Amino acid sequence: MRTVSSLIFAGLTAVAPVGDGFTQDLTNAQREAAIEFTLNNSRHVLLHEIGHLFVDQLKLPVLGREEDAVDTMATLVILNEQPEAAHQILVDTVDGWLYSEKTRPVRGYTNADFYGMHSLDIQRSFAIACLMVGSDYETYSTYATRIGMPIDRQKSCEEDHEVAEFGWQQVLAPHTRKDVFGANVAVEYRSDERTYRDIAAILRESGVLEEAADWVTKNYVLPRPVRITAEVCGEANAFYVPDERRVILCYEWADSFYSMFVEEIMPIREHFAMMKDLKLEKLSALGGR
Repeated sequence: MRTVSSLIFAGLTAVAPVGDGFTQDLTNAQREAAIEFTLNNSRHVLLHEIGHLFVDQLKLPVLGREEDAVDTMATLVILNEQPEAAHQILVDTVDGWLYSEKTRPVRGYTNADFYGMHSLDIQRSFAIACLMVGSDYETYSTYATRIGMPIDRQKSCEEDHEVAEFGWQQVLAPHTRKDVFGANVAVEYRSDERTYRDIAAILRESGVLEEAADWVTKNYVLPRPVRITAEVCGEANAFYVPDERRVILCYEWADSFYSMFVEEIMPIREHFAMMKDLKLEKLSALGGR
C-alpha cells in the first residue's frame, strides 16, 4: 500500500465535465487569461507538493498540520522568488480556493470537513492572502480588502509572515545548495489520452514542470532522485507519493481549473473590468467639464 500526501479540491466536483472549456468560443485574450490562471494555480500546487517532498526527503520537522505548512512554503517561495509575477500568481490561487468554497454542496459542512488533513478552502484562501499582505501591505492591501479581510487583521498579518518566513528559512537552510548539486529531479509528461490533449499541450509547452524542477535543483540538495510528472489520475488532484519519490500533477486537476476560469471566474472579472472602465470614463467626462 502506498502512502500519498495529496492536495484535495473539494469544490471541483461541481465544475463542468472535463474538456468543456476548450469547446467554448473564446477570444484570444480570454483563452490566454484562462491558460494563465491554470498555470498560476499549477505553480502553487507544484510547490505545495514539493513541500511534502522536502518534509519527506529532508526529514524536516513540522509543527502543526503539514498541509498548512506546505501551503505556506509555496506562497513564500512565490513571494520571494517571483516578486514581479507574485501578485497575479497568488491572486489566481486565492480566487481558485474562493471559488472552490462557493461550489460546496448546499448540504453544507460535514464532520469530514473538520477532521480532514486540510483546512477548509475558505481558510486556505485567506491564509495565502494574509501572507501576501503581511509581506507587503502597500502592494496587497487593496486586494485583501476586496476579498473581505478587515484592515485590523491585515495589519497583524505582518507578524504571521515574519514567523512563517523565519521558520521555513531555518529548516531549509542546512539543505541549501552551495557548490554541489543534489540528486536529479526528472520531469515527465505521461500519456495524456485524447480527452486531455489540449490541457496536456498547455502544460508541456509552458514548461511549468521544468520550472519547478529547476527551482529545486538550483536551490536545494536532495539525497535521492525524484520525479515530477503530469498524467491522467482518474481524479482532479495533485499528489506526492513518498514510496515512488514522485510529485504528480493530474491533467484532470489542471483541466478543472481551466473550466473553472472560463465558466465562473472570467465572467466576474470581465464584469468588474467593464464597471471600472465605465467609472473611469465617467470621471474623465466630469473632469473635462
